[in-house]
Amino acid sequence: MPARLRGSWAALFALVVVYLTPLWFVIYLQTSSHADQKRASKSFARVRATVVESGVAPRGKGKGWFAKITYQYEVDGRTYVSSRISFTGTETSGLLRGGPSREDAAATAAEHSVGSTIDAYYDPTDPSQAVRDVSLPSSSPLTRILLLLLVAVLLGLLGVSARGPRVRVSFPGPRVPESWITAVLFLGCLASFAAAAWYVIASSRGPAQDDLGTAFAFVFIGSMLLWTWRQRRRTQRDAA
Repeated sequence: MPARLRGSWAALFALVVVYLTPLWFVIYLQTSSHADQKRASKSFARVRATVVESGVAPRGKGKGWFAKITYQYEVDGRTYVSSRISFTGTETSGLLRGGPSREDAAATAAEHSVGSTIDAYYDPTDPSQAVRDVSLPSSSPLTRILLLLLVAVLLGLLGVSARGPRVRVSFPGPRVPESWITAVLFLGCLASFAAAAWYVIASSRGPAQDDLGTAFAFVFIGSMLLWTWRQRRRTQRDAA
C-alpha cells in the first residue's frame, strides 16, 4: 500500500477514534438518561425516605452550588441510600437542587434537615435505583445530539486535506475534492442559521427552557462554518 494511502487511512482512523468515539459515548449518556427518567415517571414506586445528610456541594468549576441531600429508604426489609434527584433535567429538578448561589443552595439544604422525611421513588426491579423527581424530562436529547453531530462534522472537515497539487496541508487526511468540502460547509452554515431562527421563533411562542440557548449554539456553529468556508475559499483563490 502506498505511503500516502496508508497515511490517509491512518488519519481517517484517528478521526474516528478522536471524534466519533467520545461523540457516541456522549450520545449514549444523553439518550439513556432521558430514557431512564421516562421509565421513572411511569413505573417507579413511591416510598417515604429519611434525610441522613444535608449540605451544599459545588456544581463544577465556576458553575455555582447545589443542595446535596442524601436520603435513606427501605424496601422489603432492606435499606438503601441515594442522593439522586433525577436522571436528567426536569421542570422541577432545579428547584430541588437549589442554587446556583451558595446561599440559595444552603437555604434549600436547611429545608431538608437531617432526620426529616421526604418522598422518594424507587425502581421495583432494582430498588437500589431511586430518585426524588419522577416528572418527565424538560427537553429532548435530540437537540444536543444534533449539535454534537454538527460539531463532529465541522472538526472532521477541518482535518480533511484538499485535493490538488497547489493546496498544501500538513495533515495527511483522506483526499477529498475541495469543492465538496466548501459545499458542505456552506450548506451546514445555512442550515445552522435556519435552525437558530426556528428556535428563536419557538421561544417567543411559549415557555421553552432551552430554546434560546439552543438558538445561540446554532448561531455559534453557523458562524464557525461560515468563517471556515470563507477561509477555504480564500485559500483556493490564492492557490489558483
